[in-house]
Order: sequence, then C-alpha cells, then structure tokens
Amino acid sequence: MPTSASAADFKRKRSLIRPERSRLNRDHPTYYYTQHAAQQQMPVLPSTTGNNPTIYDHDDAGEGSSSAGVPVVRHSSRSSRPGRARNSAGESGAGAEENMFAPEDEDEYYDEDEEETDKGSPVSKSGALPGGSDQSSSVSPVPSPPVSKDDTAAARVDSRKRLPPPKRSHNSNGDKYKPPSLWQVYCSLVTFWAPSKVLSWCGMPAKARQSAWREKMGLISFILIIATFVGFLTFGFTETVCSAPALRLRINTVNNGYMIIQGRAYDLTRSKHPAAAGIPFGSNILYTPTDAGGQDGAGGQDGSFLFQNVNGNCKGLFLPTDNSSIPHDDDGNLAWYFPCKAFNQDGSSEPNYTWPYYNGYACHTSSLARESYYGLQITGEVYFTWDDVRNSSRNLVVYNGNVLDLDLLGWLDPSDIKLSTNRFNQLRDATDASEIRGTDITRLMTSSSDRHIAKCLTETIRVGSIDTDTIGCIASDVVLYVSLVFIVVIVMVKFFIAVIFAWFLSWRVGVNYSKSEKKRIAEIEDWADDIYRPAPHIVNAHNNGAGNRGSRFFPRTSRFTSPYANNERSRSRQRFPTTMASQSQSSTSHLIVPGSMYAHSRNDSSSNFYSSAASAYGFPAANSSPATGTMPYSTSTTSLNVYPNTRGREGAPADNESVRLSTVLAEDDDAIGNYYHDNVVPQPPADYKPFNFPLVHTMCLVTAYSESVEGLRTTLDSIATTDYPNSHKLIIAICDGLIRGAGNDMTTPEIVLSMMTDFSVPIEKVQPFSYVAVSSGSKRHNMAKVYAGFYAYDSETVDPAKQQRVPMLCVVKCGTPSEAGQAKPGNRGKRDSQIILMSFFQKVMFDERMTELEYEIFSGIWRITGISPDMYEIVLMVDADTKVYPDSLTKMISCMVYDPDVMGLCGETKIANKRQSWVTMIQVFEYYVSHHLTKAFESVFGGVTCLPGCFCMYRIKAPKGEDGYWVPILANPDIVERYSDNVIDTLHKKNLMLLGEDRYLSTLMLRTFPKRKQIFVPQAVCKTQVPDTFRVLLSQRRRWINSTVHNLMELTLVNSLCGVFCVSMQFVVVVELVGTLVLPVALAFTLYVIVIAIVRKPVPVIPLILLALVLGLPGVLIIITAHRWSYVMWMLIYLGALPVWNFVLPLNAYWKFDDFSWGETRQVQGGDKGHDEAEGEFDSSQIKMRKWRDFEREKRQVQQGGFPQAQSPGTWPVEN
Repeated sequence: MPTSASAADFKRKRSLIRPERSRLNRDHPTYYYTQHAAQQQMPVLPSTTGNNPTIYDHDDAGEGSSSAGVPVVRHSSRSSRPGRARNSAGESGAGAEENMFAPEDEDEYYDEDEEETDKGSPVSKSGALPGGSDQSSSVSPVPSPPVSKDDTAAARVDSRKRLPPPKRSHNSNGDKYKPPSLWQVYCSLVTFWAPSKVLSWCGMPAKARQSAWREKMGLISFILIIATFVGFLTFGFTETVCSAPALRLRINTVNNGYMIIQGRAYDLTRSKHPAAAGIPFGSNILYTPTDAGGQDGAGGQDGSFLFQNVNGNCKGLFLPTDNSSIPHDDDGNLAWYFPCKAFNQDGSSEPNYTWPYYNGYACHTSSLARESYYGLQITGEVYFTWDDVRNSSRNLVVYNGNVLDLDLLGWLDPSDIKLSTNRFNQLRDATDASEIRGTDITRLMTSSSDRHIAKCLTETIRVGSIDTDTIGCIASDVVLYVSLVFIVVIVMVKFFIAVIFAWFLSWRVGVNYSKSEKKRIAEIEDWADDIYRPAPHIVNAHNNGAGNRGSRFFPRTSRFTSPYANNERSRSRQRFPTTMASQSQSSTSHLIVPGSMYAHSRNDSSSNFYSSAASAYGFPAANSSPATGTMPYSTSTTSLNVYPNTRGREGAPADNESVRLSTVLAEDDDAIGNYYHDNVVPQPPADYKPFNFPLVHTMCLVTAYSESVEGLRTTLDSIATTDYPNSHKLIIAICDGLIRGAGNDMTTPEIVLSMMTDFSVPIEKVQPFSYVAVSSGSKRHNMAKVYAGFYAYDSETVDPAKQQRVPMLCVVKCGTPSEAGQAKPGNRGKRDSQIILMSFFQKVMFDERMTELEYEIFSGIWRITGISPDMYEIVLMVDADTKVYPDSLTKMISCMVYDPDVMGLCGETKIANKRQSWVTMIQVFEYYVSHHLTKAFESVFGGVTCLPGCFCMYRIKAPKGEDGYWVPILANPDIVERYSDNVIDTLHKKNLMLLGEDRYLSTLMLRTFPKRKQIFVPQAVCKTQVPDTFRVLLSQRRRWINSTVHNLMELTLVNSLCGVFCVSMQFVVVVELVGTLVLPVALAFTLYVIVIAIVRKPVPVIPLILLALVLGLPGVLIIITAHRWSYVMWMLIYLGALPVWNFVLPLNAYWKFDDFSWGETRQVQGGDKGHDEAEGEFDSSQIKMRKWRDFEREKRQVQQGGFPQAQSPGTWPVEN
C-alpha cells in the first residue's frame, strides 16, 4: 500500500500497543486471571492418580511423540507429579512453558507461589495455546493416541526410575538473597544511630521486629519532611522570598521625626547639628527654626536640595550660564543646581532663589558634611500609591519605579543654570498638558538620550518610589493564590458534588418503593438511636400494587392467580437486567455445556419446584438431556465433565448423548432424596419480581471473632428478617477460631451454633477438614468444621409472626490438633475468613481443585438451599456487631441488578450509642461527614476508595455481553491471589493485610477493575455501637488511620482512575494522603493563624478563608442535607474535639506504625497476639486437593456401599 494511503488510513488510538501484546508480569492487574484462563484452555490431561494412572511424559515429548506432535502417553503404577513442559530438545528454556498449570495431585497441596517461575503467556483470541499448539475448536480436547501394552510396560519401567520431587517448605524461596530496596536503604540511613544490638536490648530481638521499627522511623521521618515542606510553603516561603522590607512610609504621612532626602526617610530625632550661621551648636534641625528649613524646623520636610547629587548623570545637561553665581570649573562641574532649601513633602512649596547669609548656604558641599550625610542610617522608604501619583495638584511621573516631581525643575534658577536640551521643557510642558502626568514614562524614555535625561532626573528630583512588590513577593503571591485555588476548588467541588448527590442522585440509586421517603428517614433516625430497637414494618409498594394507581380500581389478580405472577404489561415495557436465574429461562442462551457437574434442573413459571426427584435435587434424570442455566466455566467440555477424556473413545457416549454423573443416581434413589434437606426453601420461577427487578442469589457473610450473644443475635436477626426473599438469601457465618470473648460464658462458635437449628448433619458428627490458611509457617495449615442448617430465632427478640425459614451455614475454624492447647486455636484473622469464601467461589467458577473444606462448603450450600453455589452472584459482608435495616439488603441488591458495572457498594453506618459518653458524641458528626461528603463525592465518579467491612456488598461475578458469559469479579484470581498474599515482610504490607484488610480489598478492586464502579447507597442503612471509652477509640483509630495511609499510598500508584492530572481522582487521593499525614501540624498551623490574626496587622486573610472553608462547609452540608437539627449540635461537639481528631489520634497512630495487633477493640480471653509471626514450617502434604467431580465420585461410591476404585477411561460406566 502506498505511504500516502497508509498515512491517510492511520488513526490515533488510545494506545499504540495492544493489551494482549503488553508485558505480563506479576504486577500486571490481570496477571493471575490470564494464567487461570490459559489453564482453562489447556487440553485436559488424563488422570495422574490411581492404581494405573495415565500421564504425559513431557520429558521425552521430543523423542517419543508422534508425527502429529502428540506426546506419548505412559502409565504408571504410582502417582507422580507431572514435570514441566519442555521444548523439542527436552530442555526447559525459552519457548517452553514452565509450570503452566498446577498438577492434579490428589494427595498433596501444590503452592504455585513457592516456585519463582514465569507462567505462560496469555491466550490469543484465535485459541492458540501458550505452548504454541493451536486448537481448532476450544470445546473438544486433544484426543489421546492409542496405547499398546508394550508402551505401557515400558512406561512403568521408566516411571519406577523417577525420583519423587523434593518437598518444598514455606521458606524455600527465602534463602535467596534479595538486594535491599531504596526504601530499606533509606530506613537504614535514618536509623543508623540504632544498631541491631541496641534494639535487641530494647526488647526487639527478632529481625522482623527490628525491620518494622526501622520502617516506622523512616515513615515518621517522611511525615516530618512533608509537614516541614507544607509549613514552609504556607509560612516560610513568603518570609524567605519576600522578606519584610525596611520601614515604608507613605507620602504625606511622614511625621516631624523624619527628614526626606532623595525619597528616603531619615530618623534625625537624636541628631545634633554643629554650629553654623543661624544654627546654634548641638541643636536639632528638625525642631530648630532655620532659614533653610523654615520657621518650624525641617521635621517632616523634603531636604533633598540640602544634599544634592551633582556632576553625575546631569553633567553636560545642566550647564552654568555665562554670568552664573554658582561656583563651577571649565569642565562644567557645578557646586549645586537648586537653591539649598527644604520644601514641603506635599509639593506645595514655591521656588525660592534667595540666599540668607551667603551663596551656597546650607548646601553641605564640604567633605566633612558629605561624609556625615553618607553616614546617616536610612530608616525607611517613602512610597507613593498610584492614586498619589495621579494627584492633579502635582506633576508626578514614574520611571523604573521611582517617582519624579517635575515641578521641582521650576526651582532651577535660569540666571545660573541653562539646559543643554529642550527635552526637559518638553516633558514639563507635556505634564502641564496632562499628557504624561501620573503615568509611567519608562517605555517612553527608551532612546539613549532619553535614558540619560531620565537618570539625571532620578538623581535630582526623586521624591519616592511607587508602591509595588518585589519579584520574590510576586512569586510568593502566585504560589499562595495557586494553592488557594486548588484547595478551594477541591473543597468546593467536593461540597457541591456531595450536595448534588444528596438532592438529585441518591434517590435514583437502586429501587425506591417507599411511599414517603421523609417518613422513612425519620423512622431510620429513630431506629438508629438504640441498637436493640426493632425496625418498623416495611411495606413493599411493588408487591401490593401501590406503585400502580390504576390497580386500585381494576384488580388484575384473583384467588387463582399465582403469587409469583408478574404484570405482563410492565414487563413488556422494560428490559430487565441479566441474572443467573433469568438466563436459565432463556431459550436462546445455553450457558453450560452438556454434562456439567454443576448442571441442575430449573423450573419455569408453569412447573412446580418439586416436580420430580431429579429436578428437585438438581441432577438430570435418566435418559434426559442435561439442564442448562449456569455459567460457562470453560470453553472445554471436559473441564466440567465428571468423567473427562472419554469423548471419542470406545464405549464413550456420542456428542448428542448425555454423560451420567454417577451410578448412584440411577441405582439408588434414596441417595438422591438424602442429598437435600427436607426444609429447603422452594425456588420461585425466574420471572418472579416482587421488587420490580429480577432476584439474584445473595450470600450474607458474617465474620465473627469475640462478639457477645447479644451482638451476634442482633446481627443475625436483622439479616434473617430483611424483606429480601429467603429463597435467594443465605447466611454464612465464619468463626475465626475457638475464641471466648471477654465476659462470655461460651465460645463464639458455641454462640453461633446455638442460633442454628435443623442441621443437615448432627453437630456431634461434623468432622474438621483441612484448608490452606492465609498465614505463615505451620499455621498455613488450618482445619475447620462446616455446619449446615437453618437460623433459629429467639421469640423474645423477633416476633414469631416475622420468623421465616432462612438457610444458614456456619464455618468454625478449629485449628489443627497441634493447636489444641493454645489460647486461640484456629484463629487466622478476618482476611482469612473472607478468603475462605472468595477462594471457594474462584474454584467453583474455574472448576479448579478445591480442598476438603471447600468441598464440604459446596455440599452444605447445596443441601440447605437446593441450588448449586455457582448460582450466587452477590455477597453481603457484615460484621458481627452490626444491625441491618430491613429493606437495606433489597436496596443494595437492586443497585447491583440495575447496573452490572457496579462491583461494590456500601451503605450508611449510623451510631446506635450516640449519647453514651463524650467519646461517642464526638464520633457522630465524623461518621456523617465521612459518608455524605467523602463517599458521596467519590460515588459520583464510581470510585469509593473505602467500602467499610462492617456493611458492604461485592459482586462475585458479572454478566459479560449478550452471549451468556460471566466474568469473575470478587472471585477473580487477581483479587483472590493478591488478597491472600501470605508473604508479608514489610511494614507497608502488614498495615494493609493485618489492620486494613477491608479497605485494602476496596483498593484491590479499583486497581483490578478501574472501569467498574464502587458506589455509596445512602438508602441502605445499618447501625452499630462505636467505642465508648477513649482507650478503645485510640486503638480503633490507630488501625484505621494507619490502614488509610497505606491504602492511599497504594491508590496513588493507580493511574487508571478517572480524570487527568489535577482534575482526577488520583490527584484527589494524593491531596487526601498529604492531608492525612500532616493532620497534627495542620492543627498547629490553625492555632498559629488564629493567634497571628489577633495580634498582627495586616490580618492574614487567605489562611483565614481556607480555615473557614474547611471547617464551615461541612456545617453548611449538615444544614442542607441533614434531616434533623440535632446534627448541628453534633457538629459543634466535633469542632470542640478537633485537637483529639487532628492531633492526639494521628500522633498515636504514627508512633505505633509497627503495632499490628487489634489492641483494645476486640478483647478475648487469652490475649491478642496478632497474625504476623511465622511458627514452624508448612507441610503441604497434609492438605488434599481434588476437583469437585473427584470428591463427588468418591462420595457417591461410598454411599453405594462400595469403595472408590480407579478405572480405565475406556471402562467408565456411561448411560446408554
């Protein structure tokens, strides 16, 4: 193609590098997702376990492969971990795929992070595999070649010669030397004065503890540097570049204690004049009447003619006349120019050419007089304003900042002085004509002769200087005003956007079915005053027809109408969003491949939930086609089949035949009936929309640690009694260890289990199962029990009329047998509790190997809900001391349903113990502003930086496109892998992972999905009890402030947030980070400004304006958006506690940067040790991981009364 044509067709794109061609390293936002996606498109290998496993010999692929490139299949009598894929030369190197997927070893956990190897490159759109092979179809696996008996025997011999791979411990990578980072070098330099031995003597013997202390000191020094810079920019910069000048006196205000000479004021109050004609010895000329100074003395007058500058720039311009009485020589040097008399500073004196005693009287021409004059100290400058210069009574002009009085040229005696040029007369005549009077003539006097004349005038008739600023002062003003504009713009924009959100946007978020929003807000305020106060009755307007006025007169239902029926007319007018349940009803959407182990029958509006045993319990009936309705976990059918690698083999079913999941289904009907709980809540049809939007299945995660019976009961009651249908709601409580809270008679797990009933498995028969915990050392191995049942109400707290059957799952982390004697067995932290659920959903979505615990969770959910866990799209995270308003869950879910781009949201948290103590009182306004100012502003741009863990909601997966595909969000490998990072070796990571895990999860979501939204939903409300003692508040805010600082540091590196440069969320994050770091000095600056404004003149107006904006606008926000005047009182209380918020709490937090415990917030019996210390080594062989189909196959075989036996792929039972 010609060059011109190419140039014409070329269009600039956002990036010249395609995303799939960008470098993919571990810091890439989609690194882990790409790895898992590549694994999903890999050909499914035959089983590597059992009595006679089939494995690919990658080591000899180059030698024993067929001409088609298919590696030789070998059989081994024992399990062996597959080796890495190698190139044709049999060596691992460039072009070889190292560790592309975790080996499917059923007996040992495999940790991918323990090997420092690069994983495969992303898969291209054409379906090419990372190893270079290309699949023509992503559905069909690569067929395995037939294997002869000789090859099998040879393979067995070869496999016996192989040595088992060495076991790796958790610190296998720690032996490698890593050079210190620049940050570590800086911290070492800052703490050079504290060697390790000294720190050991001070109670820090551990190396990690010393490193944390050094990093803390480095952060404190960095905070001091920033605070110093901010203080210098606020106060010191002006003092440096615009230092206070000498005393400046305005014209006509110079008093009698000064004399003006050449525009400068001299303090002569203590001067003594030598004896002279008409002047007594020792007299002060300021007050002594003289012929030169006047009858009242020379005080306050201009004495420039008493000390004239002669024979300088005026030489050759002022010439003596032929009969001049002024002494002069042949070179034209004159003794004086003007009569040596003082004149009034206002220019009202008339020329006087008389000499009282002799010619040259008072001209001070002697060398002694000149030296005395030169020795005088200048007191200050006399300045003119432009109004003074434009005074019509005087002929003043400005040249280079000097004010010249052209009227003084009239004091030249024409009989003694003649002018060499007529330019002086032209200037004076132009002045009389008001042509240049009161103007700046600097640009007019640009020729060499004019500049010479201007310099002469400056030496002779200068009366002062124009009132102007220096370059430094101008630069200082520029910096000050630019800072003012930025700060004012940020503050005002946040304020106005928060107001716009409150008035115009908040009510449009989600669904609003309340008759009176004001009435609802009043009820919420009353409800939030007491943690135990029950919520009012919520009426669903969509369900009772209140939303449609015509329904009052023309009923559209009868006693024969199904309660699940919807209005067909309203449904036809609106296209409802996509959900898992709604897709299952679509005739054009086949979302799961035939034979999926997650497939289960769905019922439509015309069928009963329990229509048949097979459909009731989620499995396809015999001789029937598989059901559809769940997500496509992979493009390969074999990745989901219970019996993989059977297609195309002898005895395998044809493509149009369904694969039977197990022989249990056809041979033992009782096994089907026992799989589900008898009290499973029936699932309504997908078109059932009680709130005018499709229902989605939601999990309500409650993380419990050391809460009391009342706290747990309050939380669980509020979730169970929400108005969201119980068929789409599941409560899952995770107890973080066998913990007994301070003052409790029972452990937390015992409290939770006492609030459950109708267990699917009796409590005494529940066994603990292993899983990989988020910890270090031997604590990476943990065990937990899974209890599946239903929530048990207390009739004293919940009216029996409101009690409904709600499925509930309880996971109790009980620890390994070696922890039995410890204080907190099983305790691994809140992040570990969240990872249990997040990792579970990741493995469900990607059909990956799961631990025994995850399989039990899978089975427990299926038993008590009747649906597969892959149907759940949303998870609500609630702390075990929070009470949720009845309709909050519905409002939050509606936001998720109506906007698939929303990946996370939070509601408003209100304080239930406002008046308990002064500590609780000062927190009310802070909670309100953090929600209705900060989060409201961030929500408009879809980037709420902190979704509080006490009350937030995340999307597990989201629909993608119109082809029925779903993408993981919370279950995304990039989220799960980074959030479950157990290598916490820096102070930064420890503050992120151990103290601010909830906020770090929000940060991870924004980093990984910058185009999606995290919003604030003010209609969703919860209440909680805040710390009521100052000691507990100190401990809580220490964690919150430190985690805020480190999470803001993380967000500053995210350049994909909305906006550009200073008009971006990233810039706002930087400003918030700096503002958080300088909080203590900001209070000191505030007090300094107030004091200076009182004692110094002129008043610093700009700092006072900033102070009024920062402190006043939140008060205006209260008046505009709050619904009760009591918040004005809370604001005043908050302002009175500013020293606590801006000084005490930040200083305490910064000094305890290296404290990673929860302190006084959660008191338990046994102390709080934290989770940052590694003990022992992690033995991965104790954790077994298999795919769900393998667990399920073994379980069903056991239920049949047989034992699991390995079978050849060609002999697996299939359905005819």
